[in-house]
Amino acid sequence: MLFTSFSNVSTSTAATGLSSTTSTITTTTVTTTSTSTSTTSSFTMNLKPLTSTGMNNTVPFTMTISEIITPVMTYGQLSGLVNKWSLELEDQEKHFLHQVTQVNAWDYTLIENSETIIALHGEVQKVKQDQKRLEQELYFILSQQKELEDLLTPLEESVKDESGSVCLQHTDEERERISSRSAKF
Repeated sequence: MLFTSFSNVSTSTAATGLSSTTSTITTTTVTTTSTSTSTTSSFTMNLKPLTSTGMNNTVPFTMTISEIITPVMTYGQLSGLVNKWSLELEDQEKHFLHQVTQVNAWDYTLIENSETIIALHGEVQKVKQDQKRLEQELYFILSQQKELEDLLTPLEESVKDESGSVCLQHTDEERERISSRSAKF
């Protein structure tokens, strides 16, 4: 089935002597799905030349638009494309599921490691508290040892003056015993 439409437009202006004629032909064929458009324009100037040469002052203008052909797809071609896209979708789904499995494994590993890190952090905090407590006890023992030495020095001086070397030997033994005790702590 062929549909054709014609239109002619003619314009003229008397004052300038300019006239224009435009004709447009559009042809559409349904069976081949093609469209063709052709436009022809003609301008005529009705001016008198300076010298009479007998030439016509008509300038033709023609523009043609190429045919646009829309492809027709058969059921077999459509079915083939759908099958191809289905296979590609299945491949993408397999790839996606593989990546999801990897991400889940990494997530599980991260959760396990975070639990291990939390447990280790708790143990480190406990060890730090124990170390701080031991440092305080050591500081207390060292301060007691210093006080004892400060108390023993005047006593040793007084005993030394009174009893001589026998008491001094006994005092030295006592000092060594106290020093060895403090070293054990």
